Parts: sequence; structure tokens; C-alpha cells
Amino acid sequence: MPMDARQGTIWMDGRYVPWADARLHVLSHGLHYGTVAFEGVRVYDGVAFKLREHIERLFASCRTVGIELPGSATTLAAEAAAYVAKTGLRDAYLRPIAWRGAEELGIVGQMASSHLAMACWQWEGPHAGKQGRGIRVGIGRWRRPEPDMWPMQAKLSGLYGIGSINARLAKADGFDDALVLTPDGDHVAELTGANLFFVDRGRLVTPPTEHALNGLTRQTVIALAERVGLVVEVRPIARHEIEGFSGAFATGTAYEILNICQIGDVRFNIGSDDDATDIIATVARVYAAATHAIS
Repeated sequence: MPMDARQGTIWMDGRYVPWADARLHVLSHGLHYGTVAFEGVRVYDGVAFKLREHIERLFASCRTVGIELPGSATTLAAEAAAYVAKTGLRDAYLRPIAWRGAEELGIVGQMASSHLAMACWQWEGPHAGKQGRGIRVGIGRWRRPEPDMWPMQAKLSGLYGIGSINARLAKADGFDDALVLTPDGDHVAELTGANLFFVDRGRLVTPPTEHALNGLTRQTVIALAERVGLVVEVRPIARHEIEGFSGAFATGTAYEILNICQIGDVRFNIGSDDDATDIIATVARVYAAATHAIS
């Protein structure tokens, strides 16, 4: 179903509006210059997972681009929880988004007002049904910038242009997603909208976040994996190392824990009787338990 054809209500600047009436002006500063901050939150059994952490990051991202949010993280998290309850949805996706308005179009946009909206809808994720066989990942053409070229830990719409282009090109080539490389082209950064883990001789390996968002799902997976006795190594991962790993998976609010069966020309044997399969299954199991324990 097209996103603009859905039914329900959207929380917009402190009031509920019909889904079809949630609009902004075509000359909004955020639409032209990328002054947009957003979050993606999964709802399990009617409760938004890691909601407070998501809202705190939204406030931090907004400060980066000069968006002034009303109230505090505590009050906004309460508003978000109330909105989710109002929708009546049990398993869903919540998208808070903030942007600069249309009062001034210049690149500075000092007079442009701040706006905030939240939408919530039933959603199974971008790769629903592919967990069993895993996703195929191509190698992205466009790389991540250096950390002194972009505020990497701010979740801003501008950076997602790189992911969008890479994902579109990957799908045209028959892949499900794309691996985004570091600026030197020799190391792994992340997927177009998710972090990445590998299995290497019984341990998990994941790249650092100098060139990637330190996702909340990534942080959760590291903590849970260590809690059940898995070793997690955070280190730079050279592109040529991929063929030596025994398994791989993606993590993210949308992806959750998603098997990867192929990266470039390298294939992983999902479902085989080996340590990698067991380790990834363990991560998926403890993550699922954590997300549903909140209710």
C-alpha cells in the first residue's frame, strides 16, 4: 500500500491529524537542504523498544542542524508512547521526524521554524520473509565520508542519500542491499541502513563506527552477545577479509537480526551444521527475547 494512502492519524506538532492531511510546504528548508533528523523505532506487543534512547538521539541529531524540539526527551517519549497506544497497533514501526520549515529558504535558514511529527504503521521490515535464506549484498559504488566531513552519529536525512543510491543500484543488479565501504575503499563500514557483523572462528567481529552510525540495535546485540558468553571484537575489517569469515548478519531497527547469504562474490552457507549458524541463531534468539521482554 502506498504510504500516503494509509488510514489512521499522525502526530504532528503536538496534535493528531488525519493521515492524508499530514503535509508540509514544498519550500520547507529541510526538503531542500537536508535539515531533517529522524528515528526508526520498532513496536513489539504494543510497546516501543528502546524508545527513550531513540528520542535522546533525536534530540542530539536536532541540535546538530539547529532544530529546536519542544519539551524534553522525557516528555516527548511519553507523547510517543501515548501515540503508539492510540493507534492500537501491536507490532509496528514508529517514525519520529523533525525538520526546518518554509519561512526562509537560504542555506542557513535561520528564520525557518522547527517542526516535529510521528507516524506509526504496521510493518514487517524491508526484508520480510528473507531471514531463512538470507539476503544477497552487492558492493556499493559510493562510500562513506570521513568522520571530519559529516557528523556521523547524528541521524540526519542527508547522509542517507548515499545509502539510497547504493541500494537502488544494488537492486538493479539483482541484490537485496549494498555494502558501503570506508573512504579508502578497502574497509567495511555498514550496509545502506544497517550495521554489520561477521562470524570469525567462533567470535563476532564488527567494524568500529567512525564511518557508520552506532546503531542502537548494534549496541544491544553487542551487550546481549557478551552476556551469553560470546566474544565480540570491534576492529577495522578489510574488504579482502570477507571471504575468510564463516557467516555474516545485519542489525538494525528495520532489519532486526538478518542473515546474509552473499556479499559480492562471497557466499555463506546459511542453515548448515556449523558454529556460524549456531552463533547467529543464538544472537537472533536473545535479541527476540529482549525485544519482547519489554511488555
